[in-house]
Amino acid sequence: MLVVSPALGAYSVSPGEVLDIIISHLTGNPPGDRTDFVVWDVRLTSSIMAVITGFALGVCGSVMQAVMRNPLADPYTMGVSSGASLGAVLSLVMGISIIPGLMGDASVIANAFLLSLVPMAVILFLSIARKMTDTMMILCGIGVMYFFSASTSLLMLAADPTQMSAVYSWNLGNIGIGYWDNLPTMLVPTAACTALLMVFSSRIDVLTSGDNLSHTVGVDPFRVRILSSLGVSVMIASIVSFTGTIGFIGLISPHMARAFVGSKQVYLIPASGLVGAVMLLAANNAARMLGSLPVGVITTLVGCPIFFALLIRQRRSQWIRCHELARKSSTINIY
Repeated sequence: MLVVSPALGAYSVSPGEVLDIIISHLTGNPPGDRTDFVVWDVRLTSSIMAVITGFALGVCGSVMQAVMRNPLADPYTMGVSSGASLGAVLSLVMGISIIPGLMGDASVIANAFLLSLVPMAVILFLSIARKMTDTMMILCGIGVMYFFSASTSLLMLAADPTQMSAVYSWNLGNIGIGYWDNLPTMLVPTAACTALLMVFSSRIDVLTSGDNLSHTVGVDPFRVRILSSLGVSVMIASIVSFTGTIGFIGLISPHMARAFVGSKQVYLIPASGLVGAVMLLAANNAARMLGSLPVGVITTLVGCPIFFALLIRQRRSQWIRCHELARKSSTINIY
């Protein structure tokens, strides 16, 4: 798909030309013409960004559903997206940069990243005072989300039509034109946090059985829950600051992957990431071919029917039964 994706769009390019251009850059002999610019600097970077973003959303969705013991949890459950949206509005509408001296896209990205971490910081602060259960963390995340959303709506009252359009487009989620300089900023946190979550995969499986059993087998549920949520928040913050809020990928990917590999996190985490990468790359291709639509619109339009189909085909008892099997296997491994 990464080879086919740069060939799709208003400017006609064949997959063979795409492959030749990629090989020429890898060998140090880029052609430097218009086709090279469209393929290498515009479409390929956008496609790679879609893969990284989709992978991160899929991984975080899988972990959040297991940690929160809720099949409806997604990467934005902790309020990360609302904090990022407030940061973007501060820059686009008010012209305020949290880091002095930044302007334009750099200010939007920096504001979105820093404020997207605030909800997790609030939850972490409250957790130190009182150890939170999964339900308490969800409720706290919802409360922070509503506060940031209300603050964003208040600032939007002062926006002119041009600023409103920019904020609306950002909130819909958009891969847009990728830049090679941005990819490492997204890739490094995604790889590091995924590795951390894989290390805790067996403990996350045990966590789905409840706090009492977790203590019985020597797993601290509070520590696992906080570290997993922190890894998810950092990963999503590094993604959402560039792309905005892209819905349904993090919610649907774990359910689709679970049908193939089961609910054991050591398999489900990478499988959910791959499913999310494929889904978002396909949605990005569709958005480009339909006239550069925000990719968040495509994922929502396609994700809703898929989600309803999953609800109809799979009963909640089946979801619980898959987790029971994963818990038994993980308990045996820890013992």
